[in-house]
Amino acid sequence: MEETLRWVLWRLDDNGNRFVVAAFARRDEAEAAARAFAAHGHKQTYWVETAADGDTAADRTGGV
Repeated sequence: MEETLRWVLWRLDDNGNRFVVAAFARRDEAEAAARAFAAHGHKQTYWVETAADGDTAADRTGGV
């Protein structure tokens, strides 16, 4: 069975907490969302990483 990659949008807040914001099927959609969130001018940092199906790190919703 072939793994399906997802593109995960992460957020790092000003207290050093990392959170999953959303997961996308396409990289360009994830990067567009990251740019949209970053444009709000808050102190948070946003970035995109890949995650294979079943990767529990991509399913976390709390701080790491």
